Amino acid sequence: MKKIKVGVIPAAGKGRRVSDLPLTRVLPKPMLPILNKPILEYVIENMKKMGVEDVYLIVGFKKEIVQEYFGHGEDFGVKIEYIEQANPQGIAHAIELTQDYIKEPFVVILGDDLTIAKSLNNIVETFQVKNAIAVEGVVHEENVNILKRTCCVLLDEKGKIIDIEEKPSAPKSNVRGCGVYIFDPIVYDYIKRTPILPPRYEKEITNTIRLMTMEGPVYGSFIDGVNININTMVDLFEAMQLLLNLKSKAHKRV
Repeated sequence: MKKIKVGVIPAAGKGRRVSDLPLTRVLPKPMLPILNKPILEYVIENMKKMGVEDVYLIVGFKKEIVQEYFGHGEDFGVKIEYIEQANPQGIAHAIELTQDYIKEPFVVILGDDLTIAKSLNNIVETFQVKNAIAVEGVVHEENVNILKRTCCVLLDEKGKIIDIEEKPSAPKSNVRGCGVYIFDPIVYDYIKRTPILPPRYEKEITNTIRLMTMEGPVYGSFIDGVNININTMVDLFEAMQLLLNLKSKAHKRV
């Protein structure tokens, strides 16, 4: 399996939905700590599992905190280049800022995505074996309320995405899209065509993927693990509890 060596991390947002958490007044949301390290460090670790060596980190709100912590990536086993998204206009727009630098398939993991899995290589394998132009990591989600405030994906029997919707009022499946993606560089063409729609009037990556499904092979690949998108205080505390439980189980085995 050929490695995908380039990664993009959109991490410029202010984290409005966790704004009632005092830490977000001094930290950007991706730097919120879960146990002994920030969310963003888990993201970089997951990218390394997928073979990523070069990371383009999209920063904005309190960017100096991110840059001071990660530097150029030497201590984290990757090379980091920073790109500023001064005025956040959506995840698709953040990815578009890397167009002049990336000419090969690349990984995208959102800066507020916590995925705990032994491996994410099945996502890479799906991209390569299916000759896909995009793959999104997905999980089964039984909580309808979570589906309504995140992303719902409809798959066919072969795992191809046939419909995808951000914050659906009536989810069409129990499959939730996660903030883990692989894209062919053709995605930049689709981002240019992505409409700016309410409620946030931003370029949503979900709308970009929907366009891609109409014209090329786009797949969902199930994550063999746990995924939490950190959007609220409840999400943050759930993530902490999850990692504490995993740490406790690992200690008992020793």
